[in-house]
Amino acid sequence: MSSIHKFLHPVDESLLHSIPNSIGSKIKFYFNEKINENSLVIVGCPYLKGASQNIEFSNLRVVREEFYKLIWNGWEFDIYDLGNIVIENNEISQEDALKQVIEELLEKKLFPIILGGSMSLNYSVYRALESLRKPLNYTAVDSHIHAKINIENETTEENYLSKIIMEEPNLLFNFSNLGYQTYLVSPTTLKTLLNTLDFEAIRLGSLINHIEDSEPVFRSSDFVGVNLNSIESLTGSLSTESSVNGFTNREICSLAKYIGLSKQIKVVGLYNFLGYSNNKIDAKLVSQILWYIIEGKNNQQFYENTDYIKYTVVYEDKELIFLKDKKIDKWWLSIDFITEDENFLIPCTSRDYQDALMGKIPDKYWKTIKKFL
Repeated sequence: MSSIHKFLHPVDESLLHSIPNSIGSKIKFYFNEKINENSLVIVGCPYLKGASQNIEFSNLRVVREEFYKLIWNGWEFDIYDLGNIVIENNEISQEDALKQVIEELLEKKLFPIILGGSMSLNYSVYRALESLRKPLNYTAVDSHIHAKINIENETTEENYLSKIIMEEPNLLFNFSNLGYQTYLVSPTTLKTLLNTLDFEAIRLGSLINHIEDSEPVFRSSDFVGVNLNSIESLTGSLSTESSVNGFTNREICSLAKYIGLSKQIKVVGLYNFLGYSNNKIDAKLVSQILWYIIEGKNNQQFYENTDYIKYTVVYEDKELIFLKDKKIDKWWLSIDFITEDENFLIPCTSRDYQDALMGKIPDKYWKTIKKFL
């Protein structure tokens, strides 16, 4: 991995803790030893270029201080902290450096979590994932849906999504937004994304009443960007544009665990952290979000089964096939139009099945069919 070595500045090892069974006593460092396959790796991006506010840096040290104190919960894979991406002499942008870093980490079959930077870095992640040469699903946990069409300009939080959508060749199969707030999203943007492009969005008020509805979305996602601005922060010190409304601390940790449970997700980003508060509450929250992602990933082995119950719903002149995991509450909607021997499975919820019984076919069914036409 020498090709990305020049972009990474190692963690200050004075942050480590000798507390028995703490993360700090077990975490490994890229500069000290070879990275084992299927490990989880943390990549810090301290520069906040592209954020909606004119703030230059995230203070990621305070997150690491709190994260290393947490308990190592018997996880069955290695965790490495690769340090921060630091660019010297402006030889390359943080965005381009991150793309190269993510590409190599994926090639080595590693699971990267990006800590810091702005949501605009999701464009770099998308460009890195293009090397897989397969359709990609992106999910943003965000109170905003920015899609300004100024793709010739520098990449920012306001235009990165448009750049992804308009990239050629385009591999974006689906985009989902979780937690948008109506008074922060243009009706025109929402209509274009939902009706014209057949993407998906769940409003904050709807999602917090059924937080489990996020699980099928993450189950089909390839990369996820979590905007910390989407979290309720009455102090205003958590992120670059903190809001009085948003996910509570418990809700964001529930989302984090669902993220970790998804076997399909290849990269996760936690963006827009500030870290300049005099108290440690904000850093503790982000460290616990990290912990829950890792905990979810460790539980994947208990969350993936191969035995299903088949349910058939007759709708007009066709049959809708739902599959349910025999052991846990996981559902899929099967679409059989691809080939006679191959079905396309759409992750869904038990309520989707109940709605189908009442004659209401899930929107995701029609949206998916349209994308294949």
